Amino acid sequence: MNYLSAKTRARMFCCAIVITAMTVGSGFAIVWMQQQINRVAQRSQAMELQLAEVLRELRDLDERIAAKHQPVALQTKVAHTLRPSLDNQIVWVREARALSGRYTYAPVQPYDSSRDLAFLDSTVRR
Repeated sequence: MNYLSAKTRARMFCCAIVITAMTVGSGFAIVWMQQQINRVAQRSQAMELQLAEVLRELRDLDERIAAKHQPVALQTKVAHTLRPSLDNQIVWVREARALSGRYTYAPVQPYDSSRDLAFLDSTVRR
């Protein structure tokens, strides 16, 4: 006869409950993972749009900088203030250090030269 003991029935019942719990838990885990994947995809799409906007702004700034550094644009800014350098001209620049310890541009008058400067004349023979 197929008579099962109470202990075997209890084990089979526990096994069925564990299998059902694992199936339900796995279903919830799959749904949760799909939701997380969806959230991450939405965040990465928003980040891609933000990155595209930043890249567009950088391209715009690069174009502006390139336009401002064109020789024609630079010439218009310094028109009538530049002159060609002289053959025997030497310009000394006093370097100033910034607070950070790096060199910065020196506030020097244009064409400033020292009084004890010796000019080299290559046309004179010794």
